[in-house]
Amino acid sequence: MLLQSLEQLARNKDTSARSELIRTLGSEFANPSTPDPSAMERELFSALVLDVFHQLDRPTRFDLVVRLAKTQRITSALADRLAQEDFELSEPVLEFSPTISANALRDIVRNRSDRHRAAIARRMHLPEDIVDTMIAKAGRGVTYILLRNLSVTFSARGLLALLIFANVEQPVLGGIAQRALQDDVFRSDLQTILDANCPLIPPALAKAMKEDDLERLARTAKSDDKAVDFSIDGKSISCHEAHVQIASGELSFDSILLTLIEQNRIDACFWLIARKTHVPETTVAKIIKSDADSAVTNLMRDTGIDHKTFRRFLEARCQWFERSNRTIPDEILRFRTGRRMAAV
Repeated sequence: MLLQSLEQLARNKDTSARSELIRTLGSEFANPSTPDPSAMERELFSALVLDVFHQLDRPTRFDLVVRLAKTQRITSALADRLAQEDFELSEPVLEFSPTISANALRDIVRNRSDRHRAAIARRMHLPEDIVDTMIAKAGRGVTYILLRNLSVTFSARGLLALLIFANVEQPVLGGIAQRALQDDVFRSDLQTILDANCPLIPPALAKAMKEDDLERLARTAKSDDKAVDFSIDGKSISCHEAHVQIASGELSFDSILLTLIEQNRIDACFWLIARKTHVPETTVAKIIKSDADSAVTNLMRDTGIDHKTFRRFLEARCQWFERSNRTIPDEILRFRTGRRMAAV
């Protein structure tokens, strides 16, 4: 059945029909409950996507990338090609794809932006030479992500570079201390360097390790600042996957927003609302944090949420930013009135 659909895709010349068929096939390929495609189906699907990718509408391209990013059901050639797209499309592949080649990652780390490097720094598996290159070439925000990613291992060269930064940059020192508290191997490597009387170890770190008191230094570590995965009905999904599943009707915007509110995930709420309204995330954050209640109401009305969900969002906003809840009834009225007027 799948092979027949692939053959139909190859014959179909209509752009809109092709986008819809690609979207359907991509969803089927990514569904973990379906049998793994055969080697022929995998090769044929990947080759066809490579051939028609730029003929697809952007929502279909995004849907396809997100659904396939975490799977091994596409070829390295396709994963490498998707990684060359603009950042919004390539980010899920850079962060998750198990089939993207190490050479493609190396090229991106050397030649693309720190946003690309940050996505790669969050991967579950990274060769040490790529980690070394990122430490040398990337901004310090990428370094913080590497230190917080417990699946990353550091070469002796990379670790020494981190210690050089830590002598003059407190957040790097904090990140090293935090990693040492969480990673016994990393801490053992630091101890080996300390026992060798290496002059690169910051005195504060050496003192904290000798006194077994790394917690104080760890409190100065920088966070990743990315909306990380969250749980819906016991299943972990990324923000990108949530966006795709909302667009396809598999999940509702209201249900995800309410879940994020219950999990106190302010960062992810900003991301989700920005995606839904097509407003920059920084602008969404400024509006929601501001005193402009009417602007918040207008923004949230554009998401299409129910007034009950809006009420719960306003209550959470008051808690997050220590605001009075006295204006909530007025904003609910404004919300519902504006929706009725828009429907006339």
